[in-house]
Amino acid sequence: MKYIHYDGTDILTGDRIADAVADYAAVLGANTRTDTIAVPTVGEDGSLERTTMLVGPSSEIVVRQAPDDELEPEDPAFIRRLRDAAALCGGRQPVNADGGRRFVGAAEGDREH
Repeated sequence: MKYIHYDGTDILTGDRIADAVADYAAVLGANTRTDTIAVPTVGEDGSLERTTMLVGPSSEIVVRQAPDDELEPEDPAFIRRLRDAAALCGGRQPVNADGGRRFVGAAEGDREH
């Protein structure tokens, strides 16, 4: 589980979902574009929800570890939608200082390395 810190709020979601939101925000920023996305999240009562976020060049998003939870949401279709939208938003790619792959979890059997 990870928290996405966004506009003074901590949003709890799955690891891969949080990483995909950060990946998408980076690609949008590189291409000076914005988008609103409905992120699969976990509410305060443990229920699965959707939280709408505006992401783009001025987004200040911080992703950090949260306590593990058996109810960690996984949503490969959501990650695929972000990956596919990123491919359409422009040809510029963000700097990848960490050398990691973007949008891990979009494909069946997808692994970080």
